[in-house]
Amino acid sequence: MKYSLYDIYPSGIFNGYGIDYAKKRFAVLKEIPHFNSILDVGSGPCFLKQWIEENFTHNIEYEAVDIRQDALDLCDCPKYNTIPSNKTYDLACLFGTVTYNIDFETNKNKQLLKDLLIQSKTVSKQILFTVFKDDQLNTISEKRKSQFVFYTKNEIKEMLDELGLKIKNIEKTFRRNVETDVYEYDPWYLSFEYDRFEYFILCESK
Repeated sequence: MKYSLYDIYPSGIFNGYGIDYAKKRFAVLKEIPHFNSILDVGSGPCFLKQWIEENFTHNIEYEAVDIRQDALDLCDCPKYNTIPSNKTYDLACLFGTVTYNIDFETNKNKQLLKDLLIQSKTVSKQILFTVFKDDQLNTISEKRKSQFVFYTKNEIKEMLDELGLKIKNIEKTFRRNVETDVYEYDPWYLSFEYDRFEYFILCESK
């Protein structure tokens, strides 16, 4: 049984989760200081470019990477089917780039994320990526479990160690403890405002 990209993205305009949810994800960029160029890995139809233009007053050079040519055809920017090896960026973003469990091959999809992080590391000073938390597994159906790729905190730590990456802490790395109503330090969230289903991880080379 196959579960292909075309099952998830029937046309280039689809990003898998809608424009409103995409903008919620992108808001984390407001907490990352001092970047003037960005490589959007797994860009889809470049909703991030639109969001940047609406939310930043200074010019940010934006370039896109996606394997879906029909999505890139909708983007008005420099664009690639693979991560360019002859350029450098201040920030590489992988927003939900490896979220869906294509063909139900979890190990293969997790290796894909590693490969993309390795390539991103060679062209960018810092990397921001998101993955689904495994603690959500008890809240969804068996069918949905098989359709997505999930990670534990330890799994992410081991992956970053293996790839020579470390979590980059920033000033606003806090989240709200719902029991005590206190904002606590937590390097697994860039802000308490972001999605409870995903880890937002900012990292850099060790």
